[in-house]
Amino acid sequence: MANFSGADIFLFIVGFFLPPLAVGLKRGCTADFLISIGLTLLGHVPGIGYAWYIVYKYRDEPSEYNRYHGRTYVAVPQQHNYQATAQTAPAHPPVV
Repeated sequence: MANFSGADIFLFIVGFFLPPLAVGLKRGCTADFLISIGLTLLGHVPGIGYAWYIVYKYRDEPSEYNRYHGRTYVAVPQQHNYQATAQTAPAHPPVV
C-alpha cells in the first residue's frame, strides 16, 4: 500500500470535484493540465481518473515531507582556520 502525504490526499479530494484544478496544482500548466481539461470536457469520470492517476504517479514521499515540514536543508561547509584579512587603516593620513 502506498503512503500519501496530506497534500496528496487533499488533491485526491479536489480531483473528484475539479480534476483540472488538481492536476494544475500538482504539475503546473503543462501538457498534463491540458489533457485533464480535455478529458473532463469529454466526461467527468475520465477527468477524475486522469487526475487521480497524476496525483498517484507524482505523489510526495510523506516521510521526507513531514520530517522537515516541507523545507529543504542543505549542509553548509565549515571554515575552521579562518583569519581576519582586513587591513587596518592608519589613524591619521600621512603628512606630505
